Amino acid sequence: MRQAGRYLPEYKEIRQTEKRFLDLCFNPEKACTVSLQPIKRFDFDFIILFSDILVIPHALGQTVDFKENIGPILKKVDFEKEICANSTNFEKGLNLLNPVFETVKLIKKKETQKELIGFCGGAFTVLTYMIEGGSSQNHTLLKKAMKNEKKLTQKIMRVVENISVEYLAKQIESGVDKVMIFESWAGLLDKENYYEYVIESNQRIIQKIKERFKKTPVISFPRGSKEKISDYLNHVDCDVISLDKDFPKTILNIDKNRNIIFQGNLDPQILYEGGMKLEKEVNKVMLTFRDKKHIFNLSHGILPKTPIKNVEQTLRLIKKFDETR
Repeated sequence: MRQAGRYLPEYKEIRQTEKRFLDLCFNPEKACTVSLQPIKRFDFDFIILFSDILVIPHALGQTVDFKENIGPILKKVDFEKEICANSTNFEKGLNLLNPVFETVKLIKKKETQKELIGFCGGAFTVLTYMIEGGSSQNHTLLKKAMKNEKKLTQKIMRVVENISVEYLAKQIESGVDKVMIFESWAGLLDKENYYEYVIESNQRIIQKIKERFKKTPVISFPRGSKEKISDYLNHVDCDVISLDKDFPKTILNIDKNRNIIFQGNLDPQILYEGGMKLEKEVNKVMLTFRDKKHIFNLSHGILPKTPIKNVEQTLRLIKKFDETR
């Protein structure tokens, strides 16, 4: 249910053993333990690799840190000289990410029954953090760069795409069974920019992965796409589409020859609240996708203070629904 168990007390305990968040991500033994914590507690169907989408800027040489109650902080760089100059030579950067691949191998060694999902961020989403220097409410720097330095933003995007392909490839070679692309900021864009920065970019990544790993399914999550998600599905060759809480119901009638699997889309706020409201919403989600291939999931990351009992309640409701079909 996303975020690899960061809301669990056992995660919070192990988090205290490392001062820096990325140090935890790059400790294979601890990252493996964290990845398996939700499986041990809830017996979920899939394992989610414990890592972060911002390991990519780190691999490209941009200093990345995480501050409590603030989020990611990325050091400003000269993108032309420091990022785009080495646009095809990623050996050094991928070597920095070797601990992630070691984590994958450890997980597959310790848990042989369940499939493991690896991931990366969409190039546009990673771009937003790189340019803004972290999280942002209004994305002023990004919008300015897209308007006044479009060629540069396109060059950065291609660099991020290319290293992301190699990063996913290394994950697959190390043992992940599926990969997911988190395009968390897709909702920022108008239709024209959405096509260029999300649709075309995601398709380039997926096409390159499928050329090399024909049997590895790819999950896409273009968050906040709303009505634009129809265009996404018409042009992006993903195997699973992850949906947030607002999506046009017309996409449920997608051509059956596409054989798409839906994933989603419980509102994390409702999971946090629990009770009858949660029961009603879980049943609604199950009914919405009852005639489709569907992976029950949240519509975004689980809220940090979500009561564990609400997750347990959700699992009971899903199993009850399945038993009564």
